[in-house]
Amino acid sequence: MVPMSGYADYCPIASAVEVLGDRWTPLVIRELMTTATGFNEIHRGVPKMSRSLLSARLRMLERRGLVVRHAADRGKAVRYELTPAGEALTPIIWAMGQWAAEWTFGDPSEEELDGLSLLWRLHQHAMPDRVPADRTVVHIVLTGHNGAQGWLDINGGATTVCKTDPGRDIDLAVEADNRQMHRWLLGLVPFRSLVSGGDVRLLGRGRLARAFPTWFDTSLFARGIKRAEERRAREAVPVS
Repeated sequence: MVPMSGYADYCPIASAVEVLGDRWTPLVIRELMTTATGFNEIHRGVPKMSRSLLSARLRMLERRGLVVRHAADRGKAVRYELTPAGEALTPIIWAMGQWAAEWTFGDPSEEELDGLSLLWRLHQHAMPDRVPADRTVVHIVLTGHNGAQGWLDINGGATTVCKTDPGRDIDLAVEADNRQMHRWLLGLVPFRSLVSGGDVRLLGRGRLARAFPTWFDTSLFARGIKRAEERRAREAVPVS
């Protein structure tokens, strides 16, 4: 670990703030935690961060010994990987999310709605043991504020996301409200409620349509969200 000058406070918490105490660094680490390795992959996970700032943050994480940069062979992209020190931050980042899910998290604002980011999250949340084993292409159209469209190309347990038509037959088409899909993926509302409320339409083979919501892990912050719901329910009970 490379020592860096910062807060004049001899305290481990102050030292941690030097690493995690800005808007973007925890999000960069989040992307590296969720299997992103290339610069473009990381940037797709934090699209509102400028590419120059991302480059600077990655260099900072390298200097601090949290990320290692693997030089690329000719024609291949440079790869970034968390070091053991960086991996040790994983439970801290998840704990930050659980805390926020319980105490500060709510419905998305218009500024937070980003259809392309949601498509990227869907591919990240896809569970290899749940997605179809056969080649399956899903066309997703997100309507409403900051909507977007994209294609999930599933093959052999791996899921990729495309912003342009991959040129294959569509096995399942999903048209959904962008806001409600954001809420579902973060575990705020069950998928069946979106279907019954008319916020989602699925066109394709019934088997695929029924299985679609089971392909994605929406439980990452379920504990924090459940605790928040339980607390609100207790607070709503009048004191006799």
